[in-house]
Amino acid sequence: MNADLKKLIRLQAVDTAIAEYRRKTEAFPARSRALDEQLRSAREEVERAEAAIRANESRRKSLEARVSDIEAKVSKYRNQLMSVKTNEEYRAMVREIEYHQAAIGTEEDQILVLMEDVEELTAVLGRAKALLREDEKSVESNRARLEAVNAEDTRTLDAYLGERASLSREIDEDVLYRYDRVRKARGGVAVAAARDEECAICNVRMRPQIFQEVRRNDTIITCDSCGRILYDPENLDHPFEVA
Repeated sequence: MNADLKKLIRLQAVDTAIAEYRRKTEAFPARSRALDEQLRSAREEVERAEAAIRANESRRKSLEARVSDIEAKVSKYRNQLMSVKTNEEYRAMVREIEYHQAAIGTEEDQILVLMEDVEELTAVLGRAKALLREDEKSVESNRARLEAVNAEDTRTLDAYLGERASLSREIDEDVLYRYDRVRKARGGVAVAAARDEECAICNVRMRPQIFQEVRRNDTIITCDSCGRILYDPENLDHPFEVA
């Protein structure tokens, strides 16, 4: 079997593997960021729930302060009742007290609503924190697995790159140039099997005489249609060569 053809068949397998492992390793950062995004989303849910509780507490304290101010006014008015001199002044003071007492009732109603709301907000916060804890465990596990797979993919890619460099040094320069030129032009595939007088990639038939020459695997023959280097997979002298 032609020595260069044998090495080209292996080189094609190596280049295909390199492309696949490069795709995997290049996808790693995006997959890692997706895990970060998962945690970010869960943390934002917790932060929103905490912010809602703080807003509720702030509003409730503001209302409670207003109630205290109004109660102070009512107490002041009650004290002033003892010193009014006319019935008209007395009635006016009573109306003022009633008005402020009604205002106190309105404010206290709002406080009760806020106290009821904070119970639900606290429950929401509890659920958000529980989900965050679950996501943190899941992300930690998935990140460890992802990093382990990426480390193995990187080692495998490096091994294939090393093998490619070694093979490239062993192949005739002109033959390697033809291979690389076709590979770049044909979507990464420069070596194709020939079956039933056809190129297995472009499916264009070849002349019977050419097919018989290809079947011997003893010379570099290219497809007249796609330019790929052809070989007969049924006539290999070592399974290592199958692309």
